[in-house]
Amino acid sequence: MRITKKFKIRHKLFAIFVLSNILVIVSMWQVFQWSFDRGFVSYATERDRDFLEQMANRTANLYIYYDDWYFLIQESQMEKDWHKERLENLRDLVPPPSTPNLDLIYPSQYYRQRFLLFDKDQKSIIGDVPFDKAETHAVIVNKKVVGYIGLSSMRALVQDQTLRFVRQQGEAFLLISAFMLAIAALLTWPLAQWLSRPLCTVREATRKLAKGHFDTRIKIHGSDELADLGNDFNHLAITLENTRESRKRWVADTAHELRTPVAILRGEIEAMQDGIIKVTPESLSSLQQETIHITRLIDDLNQLSMHDVGNLNYEMEDADLNEILEQTVQSMTLRYKEAGLDVELDIIKKAPIIINGDTDRLHQLFANLMNNSLKYTNAPGKLSIVLSREDDTAVVLFEDTPPGVNEEEKNRIFEQFYRVENSRNRATGGRGLGLAICTNIVDGHQGNISAYHSPQGGLGIRIEFPLN
Repeated sequence: MRITKKFKIRHKLFAIFVLSNILVIVSMWQVFQWSFDRGFVSYATERDRDFLEQMANRTANLYIYYDDWYFLIQESQMEKDWHKERLENLRDLVPPPSTPNLDLIYPSQYYRQRFLLFDKDQKSIIGDVPFDKAETHAVIVNKKVVGYIGLSSMRALVQDQTLRFVRQQGEAFLLISAFMLAIAALLTWPLAQWLSRPLCTVREATRKLAKGHFDTRIKIHGSDELADLGNDFNHLAITLENTRESRKRWVADTAHELRTPVAILRGEIEAMQDGIIKVTPESLSSLQQETIHITRLIDDLNQLSMHDVGNLNYEMEDADLNEILEQTVQSMTLRYKEAGLDVELDIIKKAPIIINGDTDRLHQLFANLMNNSLKYTNAPGKLSIVLSREDDTAVVLFEDTPPGVNEEEKNRIFEQFYRVENSRNRATGGRGLGLAICTNIVDGHQGNISAYHSPQGGLGIRIEFPLN
């Protein structure tokens, strides 16, 4: 286990390539051995069958002449005795016996060693091989079977020869295989290093990223899976870098937003302590307004943070957008009149448009959007709200009159603490969190929110909700 853990990926790739080559070589050798054995024996067996037919005709002519099998039995026994005597007297030249009949039937010594003879009842006369395990052919005289001649199986005879040949071929094959394996190993090691190089690059880059070097990038070469991995790493690094910058900006913006009302509170309280400002209901009301401003800012920040960590609860139920919009517009109508603005609600279809949503959050969403138009629209002006249905989607449009926003501001108004240039005045501007909260509420309802230039010259907000 310790040795395995020390292996790097290039070592593992090298081992895989080498083992694969060895497996291929062994498999090829096994297939070669099986194919040779099967093919050679099959060929020899077919040749035996053709030869046996000729030998059967010669044997039948001899049987007609002798009318018995004794002549073959006698000659076969003479050959056995001669072979035995020759083995016992290796130094003496023992002349072979005269076997004219066997010479006529089986002139080749190759076949003489395998000669078998069976009677008409398939009982062995010459040879020790059973009838069913031998290649045989009937000897027919006057249309009657008088016996069977045969040959012992090729497998038993060629086994030693085959093994010897296979051994010789195996030695040559192994020598060639070892040479080829050495060449493969020499080629495989650089290949394994080349394949592992991108992974090593990603590993080093990941270590730098873990240490906080978010500007780390990987050079991409090619278009394979390793290149995709490098692209994903670069995307991750960019995301982490942007997240870090966003966190820094968020902390700085939060500190800035809290510093101003706290400084006002501190200044007014110190002025009261020094007697510069008298403690009156009006001065206490000013302190209260700043306290309310801080409380709302903290509530908004808490709501955004709860949404980011997934702790903002939504009580989902069937919600009627027609009814929610009508109630929200009714509650804001008086404030719009006091500001010199008109608000118009247009519901394209009177039939209820039902979505799965949280009624309170939807009220908050639409109220925030109306407050946004109330703060930033010049009087006299107008806000138009349109509710419609497009296929399986509910669409709500908020379009107000000037002033509008430029293209860059339009793409940034949903960022936290972002306020367009003409709204930085606290008398009209807000905290810069309203649209960010709207985005979170829409996301919580699986919807989509976007900004565009209103046909009336101001800002347009488009919200889409999936229908039930």
